[in-house]
Amino acid sequence: MFYFPGTRNPNFKNLEYLNYDNYWDYQCPEFRTKLREREVMFINRIKEGSKVLDIACGMSPFLLELKKRKKCDVTAYDISKNAVDEQVKRGVKGRVVDIGDPKFELEEQFDYVVMSEIIEHLVYPEKLINALKNKTKYILISFPNSGFYRYRLGLMFKGRFFTQWAYHPSEHLRFWTHIDFVDWLDALGMNLVKCEASNGLSIGPIKLFNLWKNLFGHQIVYLCTKK
Repeated sequence: MFYFPGTRNPNFKNLEYLNYDNYWDYQCPEFRTKLREREVMFINRIKEGSKVLDIACGMSPFLLELKKRKKCDVTAYDISKNAVDEQVKRGVKGRVVDIGDPKFELEEQFDYVVMSEIIEHLVYPEKLINALKNKTKYILISFPNSGFYRYRLGLMFKGRFFTQWAYHPSEHLRFWTHIDFVDWLDALGMNLVKCEASNGLSIGPIKLFNLWKNLFGHQIVYLCTKK
């Protein structure tokens, strides 16, 4: 079969029940030392001294860096006890929380709630947004754009749906293009303040991923607030 460079073949061999402790053992067995591009964007968008919640913190140093650089009051939530324990070891407040629970509610107010590559893992992200928007000034979201050109080419030439998951086919439950996501936010009563692609296709110094996000942006960061 014709293979287009940059597309991926799904691995359907691991079909056991998805356990997020096992997921993190596979994805990131050790606490990361470097920030990802989208996490740098989050830090740049957050004001100094803010109260910040990171939902699905994983093994990321994002909150530690935010605390150091901008003196923020930071809290970590994750469904994985392993991930939360690693954050707490480093001086970050943390709780094991299942945000997919229909009864989930925030008990306190925050200036920013960050959701980095988690919203696509949820069955009902609408419920989560509605639970958050009255408890925070801003929501920062990053997710993989399903309209990314490599996914389109893989579907066209390989006949395979795009493989956004790394460990288990049930990781990603919801899918948006950039255009879909902007409309989705509007339908939920959210204002889009700013959006930037953190990566994607560029040609030399020309960052096509920010000129045409829907086609060339891979992971996109959205700063939004309640209308």
